[in-house]
Amino acid sequence: MTRRLLITGVAAAVLAGGLVTAFALSSPVTLHRRVAPMAAVRIATTRHSMKSAVVAAMKVSLQAPSVTVPIDVIIPAIGVKSPLLAVGMTSSHTMAAPEGGPGSPNWSDTFWYRGSAVPGAVGTATIAGHIDDRFGDYAVFGRLSSLVPGNRIYLRNTKNGVSEEFVVTRSHAYTLAQATTRPVLDLIYGTGPPRGLPAQPSSDGLAHLSLVTCAGTWAPGLHTHNERLVVSAVRVR
Repeated sequence: MTRRLLITGVAAAVLAGGLVTAFALSSPVTLHRRVAPMAAVRIATTRHSMKSAVVAAMKVSLQAPSVTVPIDVIIPAIGVKSPLLAVGMTSSHTMAAPEGGPGSPNWSDTFWYRGSAVPGAVGTATIAGHIDDRFGDYAVFGRLSSLVPGNRIYLRNTKNGVSEEFVVTRSHAYTLAQATTRPVLDLIYGTGPPRGLPAQPSSDGLAHLSLVTCAGTWAPGLHTHNERLVVSAVRVR
């Protein structure tokens, strides 16, 4: 089956067969809670594949609900330590990003699109998170825009304690129109999913990580923000 995602509020005709991340939030809110950076941490890392942690999730249909995987996403610079869910797509062909009501744990969850590469493998793994919750407080990726090149991101296998380390290489916000273009889709998902294909190895032989959330201002007509923030990172250990 062709794997396609279309962004909320953008016509499918913009990019036929394309795949774009949608992170519609519940309301046009103002962010006000500040999250202090985590204290300096020492995390042992090694080149140990995360595939064993996600192999069961990879066998689940992209139309199925989210699946918990034993991985934590840790970003010390912005105070993030989040459980990871493996998600597919919604019935409207957008990347699933579970919400829930006030107090839902999903505001603190991160979401790995299980049609993208295995985190840490050669290719591009796509991880999304909400920018805010229903109260207007920062959600898990509320401070994602604060990341700069050189910041570290860790993926920790909670079963064996092994972590893999990534370093941020760039951060950029794209308009919704730009987010439907092939270069941006390839940046977010790698070259496979935007073409309806499984995840493909990266041409540079590196393990890439794309962190994505909403950005810009609320667009009432689209029921979402008018930009998407993409933070790119590569595995270093």
